Amino acid sequence: MKKKNTVRTFLMTQAGRLFVASVLMFIIFLAGVGYAFYIDQRLGRTLLGAFFAHALGGRAAGVGLCVAFKMPVFANIFYNMFLEVLIVCFSYSLFSLSMDHYFKSRFLNKALLNAEKNALKYQDVLSRYGWMGVFIFVMIPLPATGPVVGSIIAYFLNFDLKRNFFCIFSGTFVAIVIWTVFFDFLSSHIKSIQGVFAVVGIF
Repeated sequence: MKKKNTVRTFLMTQAGRLFVASVLMFIIFLAGVGYAFYIDQRLGRTLLGAFFAHALGGRAAGVGLCVAFKMPVFANIFYNMFLEVLIVCFSYSLFSLSMDHYFKSRFLNKALLNAEKNALKYQDVLSRYGWMGVFIFVMIPLPATGPVVGSIIAYFLNFDLKRNFFCIFSGTFVAIVIWTVFFDFLSSHIKSIQGVFAVVGIF
């Protein structure tokens, strides 16, 4: 009876529901990647590689992999945005549950403490600019920035979940669009760019 009440209490929390949603998204991701491997192994490797790139904080690398595979622009943006939403929802829910003392894990606590440390480093600066500061922090491609750390900063700034995720995902979307257009331009004009570098090299 106590176990059922614990599960019910867990699912009643915002972080608990977010965790369940992130698990469901991860199942959808696995099913999609599995199907991609079935129809085209190179596509499957690209999708999986993009996931690991995002998980390690390299959304530019994830977008670049999809561009290299010649994925259509809108599909590229949609897939990489999905990965960011998945990772943020999972990380943020674990962080919130950890703060509420729902679970204990040495490895996970260490990872969350590192993210919290990075978040607190920028908290004072970003608190002056509110949601716009968090938006820009998430959008710019600098070390220790990005949506996961940004969502934790917003947590410490007492943003509610809707406001938090609005800032995080809008900044992430703009960044992904910029990277996609940039890499697509490079891919389309690589021969011209190589020619320019060759001429400059000669001179």
